[in-house]
Amino acid sequence: MHDSLWSDQRFREFLTLLRGGVFAPPIEDAERDEFLRQARIRLVPGVQRRVLADVGASVDPDGVALVAFEVLEDTGWEERSRRTWLLASSDPWAYLTDLVARELTRAYGESVRRVGDDDDLAGIANASSRPALESGERGVE
Repeated sequence: MHDSLWSDQRFREFLTLLRGGVFAPPIEDAERDEFLRQARIRLVPGVQRRVLADVGASVDPDGVALVAFEVLEDTGWEERSRRTWLLASSDPWAYLTDLVARELTRAYGESVRRVGDDDDLAGIANASSRPALESGERGVE
């Protein structure tokens, strides 16, 4: 493993490899692992700061790197304008940092809405075999 950071050009080359096509060979594990290492160095600190500031949640560095890889994979096929801007941007790492932070913030918001849903909580209460405690039942004598 080497300590050098990828240049913007090297990052763009990796992005073009991701969209090699149906008949192109898959990305080699070593290449993918090196991208994940680069993402942990280049993206994670900025993403962690933004997600913490935006929603008050901390995120795992390895998880952030994996999300960055998935965002790149999606951009290769589904989000053509994002891919185009990643290829042409003067700072593709900053743009990818923004995309990943927005993706995590959105995912956090969706998961919180689901967890806090009153119907889910009512279902949990109905399924519980424990009797509910009434307020004021446990007074101090």
